[in-house]
Amino acid sequence: MVKKGVLLGGVLGILVAVLAAGCAGGGALSKEQYASRLNAMCRDFSRQERKIGEPQTLDDLVAKGPRILDAFEQAIADKVGNLKASDEISDQADRLAVIADQQRDVLASLVDAAKDNDVARVGELVSKNQALNKESGSIARKLGAEACAEG
Repeated sequence: MVKKGVLLGGVLGILVAVLAAGCAGGGALSKEQYASRLNAMCRDFSRQERKIGEPQTLDDLVAKGPRILDAFEQAIADKVGNLKASDEISDQADRLAVIADQQRDVLASLVDAAKDNDVARVGELVSKNQALNKESGSIARKLGAEACAEG
């Protein structure tokens, strides 16, 4: 049985990592500019996720998961690779883009596992997502993107 709040923690963690990767822009962004863009993305996703609501059960995940995935893709995953980071932070930005792709895959797999009523798989994916969230949160914090490090 998946505990209340476990699914939310997994979903919010995905949000944090992906948002840290950015929006389109002109030249390379300074660390401060990059963090500002990431914070805006994370806040946008967080607002959308709150409107959808936290999945509490597998049925909730089946119903809400596709909408959360869409919100994540629009707010974060589709934008994260478009930010041009300065050389100073390019390695961190590149890693965040990779994590965002992994989180998108985990979210999609969570929805599929819930549809299949595969509780064991959901648990595995929540654990995987928590690890990705921890790593992305750490990177976001180092970049100064506190809105992306929450959760």
